[in-house]
Amino acid sequence: MPRLSVIIGSLALGAIFCGLLRADDSPPPPAGSATDSWESRDASVWWLEHTAAIDSAADTSGVRAAIEAQELLKSREPQVAIDFFNKELYEVKNRPVQRQIRMALYDLYKQEGQNDKALDQLQQLMLDQ
Repeated sequence: MPRLSVIIGSLALGAIFCGLLRADDSPPPPAGSATDSWESRDASVWWLEHTAAIDSAADTSGVRAAIEAQELLKSREPQVAIDFFNKELYEVKNRPVQRQIRMALYDLYKQEGQNDKALDQLQQLMLDQ
């Protein structure tokens, strides 16, 4: 009987420990809500955990890079961004990243009033399997 309780206790401790290691899917703490150092620390820990989870997957980090590139290129002429993304579209081999680039191109073409090209990007997204 004592042996069984040791095994059950060990399993319970392992389950608790693994539960602590599980990634937190909660939303980030509200901005400006840190009223003391503990809340501020919790926000920092949340940011580190979620950034590490994003960076651990090649698909996710590539998609994030495409989003960041789109954000950086907003200050330039739309044609510069269109040329950049068209070049990258055929160099990138990762399909989720290609889909994100196609969405960026769709937005840019729509912004420029080139609806036929925007529709082509949407069509490619629909056909992508």
